[in-house]
Amino acid sequence: MRIGTLEIPGGLLVMPAFVLVVALLLLWRWYYYSKQASEMQSMAASRGWKFLGKDSPELRLWLEEADTDLDNRRDWTRENIILVEGPPDKVYLFNYTARSYGGGARGSTPENGTACLAERPHGEPRELVMIYRRSRLLGELEKKLLDDEVEVGGPEFRQEFLVRSRRPDVAVATVTPGLQEVLLRQASSLMWDRVWIAGRCAFVTVTLRLKPEEWDELLGMTKRLRAALP
Repeated sequence: MRIGTLEIPGGLLVMPAFVLVVALLLLWRWYYYSKQASEMQSMAASRGWKFLGKDSPELRLWLEEADTDLDNRRDWTRENIILVEGPPDKVYLFNYTARSYGGGARGSTPENGTACLAERPHGEPRELVMIYRRSRLLGELEKKLLDDEVEVGGPEFRQEFLVRSRRPDVAVATVTPGLQEVLLRQASSLMWDRVWIAGRCAFVTVTLRLKPEEWDELLGMTKRLRAALP
């Protein structure tokens, strides 16, 4: 590149541009997470909830108990944890980043979102059951790609949702008519991503940014799921 009589090698311009892009991305990341933390703290203060901050050993133990999917391990980073209810039966709201590791491979692109976890300390530890919304895009192909899908529930429920577990008997016992009703009622409102049930707790993840009124929907849904567990 020539500026007047001065010729500048192109490579010298690429590096500053790259550094600028990286700096802008880091600045945006800092702004996004700072704003997220501020919003969570403000919400906790306005509702009389307890803001725990970056981590809670008890919540970490609950997640380790719930996430027992050995074929797709996740490293969970919990941020902006709020204790909404309890004790004795605690309910948490928190932001998270989850990076999956399948079969010892390197971590995939991290998933960021918001979750609500409701304890049921007197329940029994059980095999993980996960419930997803069915993909309209994949259709029947989705069934062929999965080897742990469990056929459970009525026709309307099976059309809307996919249930996965390594223990079909546990899935059938867990996904009760009452639990199916909770999910069917919630299907057209809050765009939740996944429901995790592991006997002693239920939690719901949402990967879209929540509006203020949707926090109450997420809380209500998670507590109704807990109440519907056998």
